[in-house]
Amino acid sequence: MDEGLPPAIPFLPSRVHSYDGGILILGMDGEVLLLGDELKPRYPHATPFPMKISNSSVLNNRLYCTWIDGELMMARMGCIPLDSAPKDGPPRAELRTTGTVAEAKHPAGNIWSHILNSEPLALAAQGDTLVFALWRKGIYGLTPEADELWRMAEPTWNYPKKRPRDSETIALHLDEDTFTITSRGGRIQRRSSTTGGLLEEFIAIGPEAPLEHHFKYGLHELICSTGGELTWVHEGTLLRTLKLNGPVQFASWDPTLEGWRLAGWREELLITPTRNERHQWEEIPVHIEPVKGGALILFNDGTWKNSPFEGQVPNVTEEE
Repeated sequence: MDEGLPPAIPFLPSRVHSYDGGILILGMDGEVLLLGDELKPRYPHATPFPMKISNSSVLNNRLYCTWIDGELMMARMGCIPLDSAPKDGPPRAELRTTGTVAEAKHPAGNIWSHILNSEPLALAAQGDTLVFALWRKGIYGLTPEADELWRMAEPTWNYPKKRPRDSETIALHLDEDTFTITSRGGRIQRRSSTTGGLLEEFIAIGPEAPLEHHFKYGLHELICSTGGELTWVHEGTLLRTLKLNGPVQFASWDPTLEGWRLAGWREELLITPTRNERHQWEEIPVHIEPVKGGALILFNDGTWKNSPFEGQVPNVTEEE
């Protein structure tokens, strides 16, 4: 069952992006590895900046992301090309000796990079717009070359009763002319991508707050609480509710099975309109990659396994 698996990732993975250029693996300590054909490394992995990547988005063969280190109280935001080998940046020890802004270290090989003076909460890139949110600062719109388009104050929310961290942004999704931000307290705001202005605010069709994740694929949404409860919503209609054994780590849409593949706490789930299946694992899955009706699972120790959940690949006939 597990023959022909990709080689293990040589570091602890934390975030994964699947895109036209391959599969991008980001590590707990800032490592970057791009996998190409047959999920083999396209270039040797490197660490452009020795901090964990907290938010990331891939667009036009570029990685837009934020780095943060709570101990050093430092954060960066920048752009790295993905059409060439990543470069190793400064060692972490050098960051401790940085005294002034002029002396500040930045990610190696960056197209652009900026110092952040607040914790980055969310980031998304699409088309000609990059949007990100900073804790206690606000929301910002940039071009892919880091030219500022607009900035807005920190969002205010219409909660009848305030609870700790209700207003914290947990997700940001861009959709052509608009974007949405989701708060931990369970509300969603839709805003203009052109100005950042508020268009509407509504209550998420989700589990009881606090929320942990808001995944989206087309018109399908998966809203997850910190306690492992989740709802599957399609075009504003609730399709399914579930309770996991622990928090959701990751979710990906499987276009072949037309459902969600979920990585939980030492468990994997498949939910479709007709299936609801679970499988227990000894390790913690961090990413699930749908492949030809099946899926590959990447675990937190860097190893791969085949998912036990498979589906029928539709026959494709060519029309002359």
